[in-house]
Amino acid sequence: MDEELVLDRGNVNVEARGNLMAFGFAPEGFDAGPVEQALVAVGERLGARFADVAGPVTFYAWYDEQAGQLRCSAASVEPGDLPFRGRFRPVDSPVPVLALMAADVLPGVVPWTDLREVSAEEDAGPDEQVEHVFPVFAVKLTR
Repeated sequence: MDEELVLDRGNVNVEARGNLMAFGFAPEGFDAGPVEQALVAVGERLGARFADVAGPVTFYAWYDEQAGQLRCSAASVEPGDLPFRGRFRPVDSPVPVLALMAADVLPGVVPWTDLREVSAEEDAGPDEQVEHVFPVFAVKLTR
């Protein structure tokens, strides 16, 4: 909440990486309640801090399943324009993000059964591709 944030409207990716914070966790002792309260409090405090800034600024948090980490950042974009390569769904509560964490018994490990072999010759059309849509807790900090 009190960290200096990088705001570089010319390069959102640099901005998002510069503001990135990652948190590992132990699945056996994970309690989503305090984490939910902390994320909401950070959004509220940053909202008060950036209320008068011109242009959009969004604080956001998501669960990186491959790394097994809760990640947070801020970027000068609208919540629907966050700098992700994959498909995401902005949510106004951290609960869906934390539910993914709570369900992950082996953070940072991808089971063999979840992997799918793909050959170079495979030409999957858009209807055949399965895209993972993940929730991102997003709080617009500016008006």
